[in-house]
Amino acid sequence: MKNLTVISDPGIDDLIALVLLKKLESKTNTCLISTFGNATENITAQNAKEFISFVSPKWQFMHGSSMPINNNLEHPWPDYFHGPDGVWGIHPEVNISKIRPLTEYPKNESVISLATLTDVNKLHKNNGFKNIIIMGGAFSVEGNETQYAETNIAFDPDSAHNFFEQFSSNIRVKIVPLDVTRKVYWTLDQVLKIPESGKINKWIKKLLLTWFDKYDHDKEKDFNLHDPLAVYLSMFPDKAKWYSSGVEVKIKGVKRGQTVFNSSNTSCEIAMDLEKSSNISGDIFSIVFQN
Repeated sequence: MKNLTVISDPGIDDLIALVLLKKLESKTNTCLISTFGNATENITAQNAKEFISFVSPKWQFMHGSSMPINNNLEHPWPDYFHGPDGVWGIHPEVNISKIRPLTEYPKNESVISLATLTDVNKLHKNNGFKNIIIMGGAFSVEGNETQYAETNIAFDPDSAHNFFEQFSSNIRVKIVPLDVTRKVYWTLDQVLKIPESGKINKWIKKLLLTWFDKYDHDKEKDFNLHDPLAVYLSMFPDKAKWYSSGVEVKIKGVKRGQTVFNSSNTSCEIAMDLEKSSNISGDIFSIVFQN
C-alpha cells in the first residue's frame, strides 16, 4: 500500500477527480490538502472535508495555502465556472465536525497536484517527494485564465516558476496541461445518462446538471475533465504521448504565468497528445459511476 498526497481546490472537476482517485486507489493511504484557487481556502477546505466525510472517510485532511507566495491575488475567483461556493450550492448532507486536520505536511513519496503549485513548492522545500503529476500549464494552446496562462499556474506563477527551476533530477515530474485536458470532456447527453444507483452518483449528477444549467456556454459547451484526466494518467500513463523537456514559467510582463519548454531546467514528462481521447472520456465515466 503506497502513501499519496493530493493537493486540490475543490471545485467541480476536482471532486470528480477525487471520486475517480478513490475508485482507482481504494487501498492507498491518502492525504487531501485544500488550497486556494477555485475559491478561497476556507471554501475549498469545506468542500474537501465534505468529500472525505461523504466518499472517503479514511483519508486524512490538511489545510493548505490561502494566498500565493507573494501574498497578492492577481485574478478574481472563478465563480463563473464553479459558483461562489465552488459547487453551485450542491453540498452532500454530512457531518464534518470529526475531521481533525494534520498540522504538518505528510512525508508521502507520491503527489498529485490539481491546484496551484504553492503547496507543491512548500512540500518540495520541507519534506520532499519522489513522484508528482501536475494538472497545469498550456504549451501549444491558449490559456484559460489569460491568453497565455492556465488557471493553476496563473494563480501563483512565482511558486510554479520556482519549482520548475529548482527541483532535482531525482524527482519524477509529469505534467498534464490544457493541450490534452481540452480533448477529454462529457456532453450534457452523457451526464443525463449517469445512473442514479447510489448516493455518490446522484450527488455528482446533480452537481454536473447544475453546472450545465448555470454556466455560460459561450466559452465551452461541454464539461472538460481537466483534473480527472491528471488522475487517470497517473494510473494509465500509456494513454498519453509524453514529451520530455524542462519547463519554465514566465513571471514578468503580459505573458506572466505562461509555460514554455526550457532545456536548461530539469526535464519533465509533458502529456502533449492522447491515445483516443473519446475512449478516455468514456473510460473515466465508467470508472467514476460504476457501482
